[in-house]
Amino acid sequence: MRFHILFIVLLCAVISAATAQNGWRRLIDAPTYGFAANPQNPQTIIVGGFGRTFYRSEDAGSTWKIDSIEFRGGTSQLSNVLIHAKDTNVVLAGGIFGSIVRSIDGGTQWETVFDPDKPTRFQMSGEGLISDPTQPNIIYTADNISNRIFKSYNAGITWDTIAKVNIANRQLCAIAIRPDSTNILLAGATSGLILKSNDSGRTWRQTAQLRGFFDTEIPRFVFSRSNPMVGYTIAAYFYYKNRPNGGIFKTIDGGETWNPIGFQDTSFWSVAVRQFEGKDEVYVGGFSDNFSDSVETTIYGPGIVSRSRDGGLSWSAIDNGIPWLPPQPFQTPFHNVWMMKFIGKTPETEKLYMATDAGFFVWDNTTGVTEPEPQTDATTVNVRGRQLVVNSDETITSITMFTLQGKRVYTSAIPSSFGTGIQSYNLPENIGTGVYYCMITTSHRIINRAILVE
Repeated sequence: MRFHILFIVLLCAVISAATAQNGWRRLIDAPTYGFAANPQNPQTIIVGGFGRTFYRSEDAGSTWKIDSIEFRGGTSQLSNVLIHAKDTNVVLAGGIFGSIVRSIDGGTQWETVFDPDKPTRFQMSGEGLISDPTQPNIIYTADNISNRIFKSYNAGITWDTIAKVNIANRQLCAIAIRPDSTNILLAGATSGLILKSNDSGRTWRQTAQLRGFFDTEIPRFVFSRSNPMVGYTIAAYFYYKNRPNGGIFKTIDGGETWNPIGFQDTSFWSVAVRQFEGKDEVYVGGFSDNFSDSVETTIYGPGIVSRSRDGGLSWSAIDNGIPWLPPQPFQTPFHNVWMMKFIGKTPETEKLYMATDAGFFVWDNTTGVTEPEPQTDATTVNVRGRQLVVNSDETITSITMFTLQGKRVYTSAIPSSFGTGIQSYNLPENIGTGVYYCMITTSHRIINRAILVE
């Protein structure tokens, strides 16, 4: 095991210059992928970077120490960082990395605790390193290559294989523990699969398939702080022809069923949630590897950061002020958002942090309202016969309907002229009776409504 001497990098000048009009501040001006805060002292943050580089701050991001794991170089991406809830000197890290490493001194020295030869080519795609909230010595990880679930009972020192998930020709992307029962785990996989375990990860069954294309990935789950049966996930995709794809989804039954709540054909990799004025405040960040130079075949996602203050009923953009880095020579100017988390001791003091291709950011205006928030009850939707009738004082640009299982069954044509007030849309004859989700896109937000077709 080798390690480098830590050195301090003062970023005050960079941070001051990068303060954005919308409250976004860049804290690290290099690619970042995953991060974690000390559960006992949220002023301490560890951020995973590129090429085995990681960053550590003890003052909530004002100054940083930069180091590497064994050596600096290569193309690894440290997208998973876990700090032990009780013994906060214990830190684990991994990702597109080939192994899991462990530190017992807060990230100064590292030791490989998960041998990359056992299994071969181990890696985590999305969030794949999680701990039991009631027993922090119990840690799970999911292998994107072999589709195996591993469990450690001693805070990551040794690992046991507890399951091989039967998802032929697909790959595991993320796992999560439902907060109300540590026996219940969820997993996301390619092809948009969502799986559930009721026995601490030993057996799994499929509960949903979102979208269903081979390039669809489910990289992360988060749960409501007030009701653990309510959860949120996002879908990423990488081929323009595979549409409808991507989007944001919500469960209200603990992971059994998932319904779309916004952003049709938008690709996301990150989602965060907190309580705000008694409701779930949900944040999402976009992502894609789409290389198209054509506007007609571009996948929407990179650079998009949006917020819902009502659990997904309506959405507003908060990305106008992000100080993205300018394009670098021989590099694609991606604006991918890899991870978002709230950090702070109390809901009143916590802030939203974000790891991206363009650096590590904090949003100082998390608790404030930085743009006018439309009233969510200003738009109504009804079905009269075979017509969908929408009444809104906002300019409507499209209407999309989904089944409760997330299948798109109708998208309105782009109107030749936009307007407000009452508008009617003829429903296709193949839409049967039942409850549907209706996604209304206006000139500046997305509104979701449940409707009944009789």
